[in-house]
Amino acid sequence: MKNRRNLIILLIFTIGSALFIDLNFRYWYAFMEQYMMFQTTDAYLVRHLGEVGGVAEYATEFLSMAFYYPLCAGVIISLLLALTSWAFHRFISACGAKCSMLFALAPAFLVLCFQQESIAHIITLCVALTAAMAYTCIKPDKIRYVVGLAAIVATYQLAAPAHFVLALLIAIYEIASSRRYAVVASVIALSALLPLIAMNLLYPMPLREAFLSKHLAHPEAAFPTALIVMGLAYPAVAIVAYALRDKELIKSEQLRTRLTFGTLIAALAACILLKHDLMEQAYRYDYYAREGEWQKITDHYHHNGVRGFEALVYVNLAASYNGTLLSDFTYTPQFGIEGLYPTDVKFYIQNIQASEVAWRIGHVNTAQRTAFIGTLGSRRSIQPRLMQRLVESYLVTGEMEVAEKFIKILESYPRLRKWATAQRPLLDPDVAAATDWIAQKRALAPTTDNMHDMQKAFPLAVEALIIDRPENKAAFDYLMAFTLAYKDLHNFLSYIRPMKGKPIDKLYQEALCVCLAVGEITELEAVEFGVDEAVQKRFASFSQSMQRLDAESMRKMYGDTYFYYLQYVQTPQMPVNEQ
Repeated sequence: MKNRRNLIILLIFTIGSALFIDLNFRYWYAFMEQYMMFQTTDAYLVRHLGEVGGVAEYATEFLSMAFYYPLCAGVIISLLLALTSWAFHRFISACGAKCSMLFALAPAFLVLCFQQESIAHIITLCVALTAAMAYTCIKPDKIRYVVGLAAIVATYQLAAPAHFVLALLIAIYEIASSRRYAVVASVIALSALLPLIAMNLLYPMPLREAFLSKHLAHPEAAFPTALIVMGLAYPAVAIVAYALRDKELIKSEQLRTRLTFGTLIAALAACILLKHDLMEQAYRYDYYAREGEWQKITDHYHHNGVRGFEALVYVNLAASYNGTLLSDFTYTPQFGIEGLYPTDVKFYIQNIQASEVAWRIGHVNTAQRTAFIGTLGSRRSIQPRLMQRLVESYLVTGEMEVAEKFIKILESYPRLRKWATAQRPLLDPDVAAATDWIAQKRALAPTTDNMHDMQKAFPLAVEALIIDRPENKAAFDYLMAFTLAYKDLHNFLSYIRPMKGKPIDKLYQEALCVCLAVGEITELEAVEFGVDEAVQKRFASFSQSMQRLDAESMRKMYGDTYFYYLQYVQTPQMPVNEQ
């Protein structure tokens, strides 16, 4: 009966944790999948076999390929945690502690609450706990000692720092079972000495990499404290379980069962309902952008609003692709450059966004440069999505030999092999020239050097594109959105004057009404621009209403107009490098 209850507890946890991850972190793991690249080459396998913790990383990248697909991240992670928790429960039972499966699940909740860049730490813990459970199953003492020492060496090579966790668990088991302090000292000493031996005799590597491997966290960033807490949680819970082995805090079996299931369900419900990731929307939009599903971004934004600049960049990019960047201007929060283009590329998502926006407006060199920086700056110096952009950009610029190198790399990645192979015919210059999307990008390519950095001088960089290619509407709309967001009517007029006699968007007509009112243009020029009479009448009504209505009433009546934005919406602060 008790075994059946423990299995039910484990099953509930597995289902609940899968649901929690899918609801809260599906798009996070789909995003981070882009920063792992499992390859089917022999050299890739050999390289990982020769690295400390390399096999765990190999398994991490293999499993992470599935994170791109719905439900897969939640299912894989919950199954790994279930296996780890089952092994841990078997371990503490072998130590003489008769506790519920819920007690063994406590460290797993830590893993759920502190998500990392990959699942390498989960695989590391799974290896350590499975090895510890197997160790307790060996009854002959001498054989068990030898196997334990060998397991510490093996887990160090395969999944470091799993050997530290394993050594602590072996020490706890040996103390709990028969007080064999010599064995305890031996396993702890071996686990501490292994990294020093490895870095001095086998592998030239930094001290941190020797002890913790380079795969759990970015080697240039501080090692996450959460990972240390997760690793120590299992030995700590094992010690507590052993200390309480003879205690029966709740004597009623029925009450104990109710409390166990109630606590488990309440904990899972709290995780699912209370967890709120501000970046979830940005990662969701990144996923849609990767698929070219721009309308899904717009639909989600209209139903849920926008949270954060990263999400807003994708909202504006989607509007550009849908042809609604200007018509949506007054319905979208305006934060100037912050919502149009990332001004910094410190974070992974910003490199992707910089490349996406530059690609959209035809600044192929910037799209290529940011994709290259994003690839080299990633933790594994590899990024398949940005490599796709590199292939595309090199095909546009005609650098076929470089494009072929990246195609070859992507062909070794199972998930993108089909896409990469489909690009090979484009390496023929004649085929490339006859391909629509390449021809369109080449047609918008500037004819003169554009020396402006889009991060530091966005309007100048985009203006240079338009000077060379006035027909580049995507770039023109981005420039005008930037200019109107900062209420810069002087530059707006200089950009719009070449449009005299051509159909112009309603947003431009509304801005021209303001220019007419302040004497920047004449009535004759307004006619030449083709400002609609209905727009002029609405502006006149707006001007009269300002004298008698409060701000909220004005918003309800005119909130969809540029003259309302100009008068009532706070002007975004211009970055120093854009002033």
